[in-house]
Amino acid sequence: MQLLISHQEVAILKNFLAELLRDEVLIINTNLGLEIYYESSYDCTKLIKDTFAIVACKKCNTEDRYRFFSFQNEQEIQRFMNASMQKLAGMPLFINYTKSTLRQLQLQFESNRKLIGKLLKIWDEVARNLRIKNVSTHKIQAFRNKFQAIYINKVENEVLKELIIEVLDKKNVN
Repeated sequence: MQLLISHQEVAILKNFLAELLRDEVLIINTNLGLEIYYESSYDCTKLIKDTFAIVACKKCNTEDRYRFFSFQNEQEIQRFMNASMQKLAGMPLFINYTKSTLRQLQLQFESNRKLIGKLLKIWDEVARNLRIKNVSTHKIQAFRNKFQAIYINKVENEVLKELIIEVLDKKNVN
């Protein structure tokens, strides 16, 4: 499988959308697809589709060629991630997906602290829901732990960082 768009095109798309939305835009580009996260009081799905078409597919109809999923809130994102992770966790390409996603999250952390923090909360809930359904979460848990480490390692205040680590250690023990 190959990426839908190049890393250069991702940068163009991200910068353009961030300028238009005047807020954080997180784009994760993997072999499984392109994930675009943003927060807005407006539904920007059409704007994103049109911008994607301009960047990625100048002469094609994106509706015929690509599937788009639009979510209006964190609960919808979580439901989709629950279903996706349940399918992906057993597949060999999940490891490649997680490595690529983690690398991109690390690179985009400074410009997307708020969105990455919210995604971390969603991942926690996804892992919890899958454990309740007795789905093996070993790979997902490893991904979540690495995702969490990226977030923690960016905390500059050492005292706060130690407190976060201590709380998480206690949480993981219980």
